[in-house]
Amino acid sequence: MTAPFRIQKPLVFRAGDGNPQPGDEFRQYLGRLLKMIPAEVLGVYTIGAGFIPKGERLSEAIWAAICLVLVIVVRTFGTADPENGQGPQRFPVFVSAVAFVIWLYNLGGPFASYHVQIPYIGSLAVLLWSFLIPYFYKGE
Repeated sequence: MTAPFRIQKPLVFRAGDGNPQPGDEFRQYLGRLLKMIPAEVLGVYTIGAGFIPKGERLSEAIWAAICLVLVIVVRTFGTADPENGQGPQRFPVFVSAVAFVIWLYNLGGPFASYHVQIPYIGSLAVLLWSFLIPYFYKGE
């Protein structure tokens, strides 16, 4: 399957072309939401972070940076559709990278180790970023 994370604009229905089904708009929103949350790399990060001994702040920061690069690489390849001559979608890659950093902040990671994490700020940021961006960005 090519471009599993590519976000396409929703179909516009015109008179005579068929009718949208109930829930189509919400289903499309959920599809965009799921494509912009880097869950696969968050899972990799969480498992890898479990191996880092407590107090290894530099190792935690390096692991977080490696995982951020992984998000960018996975999303770049995952939004590209070379079979149809379409390159990566820059905005969804950017959104996923920012989402990863926000989720990382919420989880603690190096932010907690360096004592710059405020848990409620992370929770609110996850809510706002993850749920509002797909509402406004509907694809190319």
